[in-house]
Amino acid sequence: MKRLFQWFLTCAFAATAIVVVLVRYEDYLVKPWTRDGQVQADIITVASRVTGPVEHVRFVDNQFVKKGDLLFSIDKSTFIAAVNQARSQLEVDEANAAEALDVLARSRKLVAEDVDAIARQALVQYEYAWQAADAQVKASKARLETAELNLQFTDVYAPVSGFVTNYSLYRGTMSVADVPLISLVDTSSYWIFGYFKETSVQNIREGDRAEITLMGYPDTPLQGVVQSLGWGIAQSNNNLNYELLPEVSATFEWIRLAQRIPVRIHLTHVPPQVRLRVGTTASILIDTAAREEEYIEHGEVRRKVR
Repeated sequence: MKRLFQWFLTCAFAATAIVVVLVRYEDYLVKPWTRDGQVQADIITVASRVTGPVEHVRFVDNQFVKKGDLLFSIDKSTFIAAVNQARSQLEVDEANAAEALDVLARSRKLVAEDVDAIARQALVQYEYAWQAADAQVKASKARLETAELNLQFTDVYAPVSGFVTNYSLYRGTMSVADVPLISLVDTSSYWIFGYFKETSVQNIREGDRAEITLMGYPDTPLQGVVQSLGWGIAQSNNNLNYELLPEVSATFEWIRLAQRIPVRIHLTHVPPQVRLRVGTTASILIDTAAREEEYIEHGEVRRKVR
């Protein structure tokens, strides 16, 4: 009787272990998981559109700024002078154009009264002189507009709302046009990159629900959905050495490491107490069992959960 009980107990334990293994294996297939994830966001690099010394800095490192806030200003003196010079040149060109037009108008009037009063060639020259003067006025207006725009560009504003991070900008720094000076973390663009084994992504689809756990907030999960899956990763064996020969890594046939495929997760719910920071570590669980499927019923597109 005792042996029968022991045999029954052993079978029960074995059956329980098999069931647990099968359940875990099913979870592995239906709910792919990785702890190789990272918080990401759009990083906006800010540069001035003109060159000049920085006169004022309106923020400090790691400060939150709103879209449209003034970040820094460049010394305006040379740009004000350029505007004044362009405006003066425009006045001169407008006066020359007015004179050329007056000469042309009087010549036309004389010709209208007496055809032989002015040579035909002279009238044509007056016509060309006025056209050239008018073109010069338009060019001067364009130069004035450019000078005024450059003056406006001496004030640099935040293109998005976000955090200024890791900056090194101080009064007197020479700002060179189109050379980034500030990085902004766009707080409206956070997403998660999860790197899943190639053996796990075959069952992942766009729209699958995702649960994200940040290492810094282990008890506060975030919710999201799969936005897209990567279609390629870099191949180390394609690099060439200094002799232009392919560098092929030595591998063992009995060791096959699964590649990691990037999966982009769109965040749908972030608890208010969670502060997202770019580059922090995340674990991701994809629930493919709760996938929504579209089907057509009576000519209408409906959704069902399987």
